[in-house]
Amino acid sequence: MKSPSQVGAFEKFSANRLFDGIERNVLNEIRPQVSLLRVRKDDVIYREGDRGDFLYLVGEGVVKISQLDRLGHAETIGYVESGNFFGGRALLETKPHSAMATAAEPALLGTVKKKAFEKMLALAPARLHVNFLRAVTERLRSINSRFMSDVLRSERLRVAGAIANSILRDLKNPISIARCCSDLIAAETSNSELHELSTLLGGAVNGMVATTQDLLDYAHGPIALKKQHVSIWRLLDELNQQSLRLLPGKNIEFIKHIRYDGNMDVDLARFVRVLCHLIRNAYEAMPGGGVLRFTTDRVHNEVVLRISDSGVGIPPQLVSTLFEPFQTTTESVGTGLGLAIAKAIVEAHHGKISIASVPNKGTTVDIRLPSPAEE
Repeated sequence: MKSPSQVGAFEKFSANRLFDGIERNVLNEIRPQVSLLRVRKDDVIYREGDRGDFLYLVGEGVVKISQLDRLGHAETIGYVESGNFFGGRALLETKPHSAMATAAEPALLGTVKKKAFEKMLALAPARLHVNFLRAVTERLRSINSRFMSDVLRSERLRVAGAIANSILRDLKNPISIARCCSDLIAAETSNSELHELSTLLGGAVNGMVATTQDLLDYAHGPIALKKQHVSIWRLLDELNQQSLRLLPGKNIEFIKHIRYDGNMDVDLARFVRVLCHLIRNAYEAMPGGGVLRFTTDRVHNEVVLRISDSGVGIPPQLVSTLFEPFQTTTESVGTGLGLAIAKAIVEAHHGKISIASVPNKGTTVDIRLPSPAEE
């Protein structure tokens, strides 16, 4: 962060909602109480638990407010845009911040210390009190609404975890039988096709158990990984066995662009399940066939994987909520947990996942993981 030196920068704050209805001569007296601060994108302004020493006015840019969820992930609870303010509640209550503020884009902020804010209140007590309370009330109403949604979502996750646990118990006997049959077929025959089918059967059974375990781990959190050094070609081989081999039968052309063919540090089984889920989403978006592209690249210190389809795309209003649990597209008949679990697994690898989509043109999923330390 660095302080700006622009002359007249305070003018960017004169239209702030905190100053609604305040006359120009009073604003001129308030001006010395406001210090200026410029922040870059992704700069942390304060963290959850930091002391509330300042009220912040947004003159330019956007600030993201987030809280840690029960899994320790930062969850966005709102944005503060130019012309608004934040941080006042912690300042007045002299308590630590209950959320984290981060610059969503480069921003110009006005900072007001508690004593300075008290001087401002003395200059225009009626208007500042009303403006402040109105903004805080609106924000609390929004937070209360989100809190109720979070409570309902937590309860649904608890139920989902209980169901997953029950499913795992109920699957033990049929899974044992399926594994025994698979092993018996492999041991009693020399037919290569039967060997391949028994291998596929064993893999499908293991995948059922592992997918249910992913749901259980997500519901209970956090997700524990068993990472190993895996090459891109090993990853593609696993994908071919479990998912890519199905594409020709769905009239889907598979195109790969391998710009990086080195290694990754991943929990192979979990990561392959993430990619298989994304590939399944892709071919479900192309019911009449199409093109699926798989791209690997190396960008700075990250390994980048992209899965792109030429399908129906996703409505813009749904894209921002896709990674939230129990959120689905209007055509989906799933639980709405697949992408939420995928995001949790990617983030457990200290990676990032994002989705871009254009209706009727297709969707691209971008996954970025840290490069292996020795590369």
